[in-house]
Amino acid sequence: MPLRNNGSAGFRAWPPETGCRGLLAGALLLSVAACAAGEPVRERPPAGVTSVSQLVLPFDAYKPTPEQRAVLGNAHNHLVARCMSRRGLTVTPPAEDAAELAAIDPGNSRRYGVVDTSAAQRYGYHLARPPSPDTTGSWVNKLPKHTRHRLYGTAADRGCLDRASAELERGTRQADWPWLGLQDSLTLEQAAKHGGVAAATRRWQSCMTQAGHPYPDPESAIADSRWNLEKPDVSEEEKLTAVADTTCKWASGLVAAWFSADAELQRAVIRDNRERFDALAASLRQRLERASRLLSEHEGRQVG
Repeated sequence: MPLRNNGSAGFRAWPPETGCRGLLAGALLLSVAACAAGEPVRERPPAGVTSVSQLVLPFDAYKPTPEQRAVLGNAHNHLVARCMSRRGLTVTPPAEDAAELAAIDPGNSRRYGVVDTSAAQRYGYHLARPPSPDTTGSWVNKLPKHTRHRLYGTAADRGCLDRASAELERGTRQADWPWLGLQDSLTLEQAAKHGGVAAATRRWQSCMTQAGHPYPDPESAIADSRWNLEKPDVSEEEKLTAVADTTCKWASGLVAAWFSADAELQRAVIRDNRERFDALAASLRQRLERASRLLSEHEGRQVG
């Protein structure tokens, strides 16, 4: 069951942009400044998952939670505002809110396509997301041109966005975040080729055919041209198909089989790359500690 590079298809690995050039908080992540605290908890997942809430993978311990992204994002915002103030400019970046970040992040609930039946009943194959909060792009675009210039800077003179990222990262251990994002995508794709997943996919196909939806595989169902996933309208036919899809995924054991293969591959990657993951864990912890300290100092000065 090959995976397609189709963002609207709904099969989701960890965002590849994580680990890249740091920007303000908002819809854009920091240069994986959004990181976790403490050492990852490495517990084996349940033998057979039966609900969306159980779709917790080994790599998840190394990824930012919404709360951690909010802390890192707001620390970055503070550093940007301070940098701009030193240049005689006052800016107020949109604050990060952990609840909003959690609401717009599907987590692993879309990793294997649609698997949440209640969400399928309401949204079909569309992402069940609330309106996005004010993003970095919309905020920046409202600023005067000379202010934006100071934010972005030039090749010869870094702007406050990059300066804030560098300040937040100062003294923290270097880690290869793009590599983790790549491994996350690879385990998803490799797991799809597992024998148990292929067998479960055949059971899913039989289940869907009996329900009146003869698709060869889950990606064909979600990529059906009848569903215009770029527009907000969701037809009743899309909802009915998506509900049948999720029901058949659980009944056929496809979710459990794919998750199990995915998790086993991730455990193997962690086991074979212990030093890389130790560096990731240390970097996560140090970044969050630094961000928390910066915010505490800032809030203390405001109170004082």
